[in-house]
Amino acid sequence: MSTLQAHPITSERFAPFGKVVLSPSKAPTAEGDTFKFWSDIAHFEIEGETEIGLCTVYRTEQGRVDWMERHHRTPEILVPIDSQFILPVMTNDEPPVIEAFTVNVGEAVVLRPGAWHSACIPADADRSTYFVIFRRGTPSTDVEKTSTEPTEVSVA
Repeated sequence: MSTLQAHPITSERFAPFGKVVLSPSKAPTAEGDTFKFWSDIAHFEIEGETEIGLCTVYRTEQGRVDWMERHHRTPEILVPIDSQFILPVMTNDEPPVIEAFTVNVGEAVVLRPGAWHSACIPADADRSTYFVIFRRGTPSTDVEKTSTEPTEVSVA
């Protein structure tokens, strides 16, 4: 089994797979005594209605990846809720290359349509829960799966 180190996510490094939503560094669009609001920090297009799902993943002795999936008709947004996770992704190269990124609470990723990815892996806790947002019906109508060489993933 091969091993892989997950790296902190950056916009540049994640660009082949989609977009990263990080805390904004610019001034808020609007603010008051009790709030600050930043507009337009990320955008994506989905044709049709969307759905929000919830996924909880559990730590195993080895953070192992041996499959990937992709969705051709929708981007997929992943938002960690309670702890940091590791997102395994795979290029469309021949041979494909598996990479892994850590995503912190307060960040999000927007996987582009067709981006190979696996279920996230808890990075710093026994479990991690995250929101999954994509075109409604995606789990039953738009999932292509493939097996990969088993790879152990850990935090860099």
